[in-house]
Amino acid sequence: MSDEGALDRLIARSQHPADGLDDLYQQVLAAKGTASDPDDLVRVECSAEGVTGLDIDPRAMRWGSQRLSETILGLIAEALADLQTRSAELLRDVVGDGPLDLSAQDNPADLRMREAREAYESAMDQAMAELSRIERGL
Repeated sequence: MSDEGALDRLIARSQHPADGLDDLYQQVLAAKGTASDPDDLVRVECSAEGVTGLDIDPRAMRWGSQRLSETILGLIAEALADLQTRSAELLRDVVGDGPLDLSAQDNPADLRMREAREAYESAMDQAMAELSRIERGL
């Protein structure tokens, strides 16, 4: 029974690097970007799903269709930019400060991924060694 317990612990340890990334993924999915016009008559909310909220005060209906549509389109762009900023702030905690140049050698994201891969490979090596030991015992 202790052999099974050791194997379970090795498997659980190998999943820890992914746990933090899963939490980050959920936070990024839950992030929302918002924007409103200077008079706060039109408000837009965006998430990873796209535009998730649009509030139009009845007074904004007097602007006419051209101005209202231009305002809404502009606010959507601002809300998406706000969403991108919020997502970047979440990612900054994981990948570090500075521009995220994924093509640069030793960029923060690449270093974190290498650390996670090394932790996973180490856990798998330990698990395979434990399985071999169990197999020899049988």
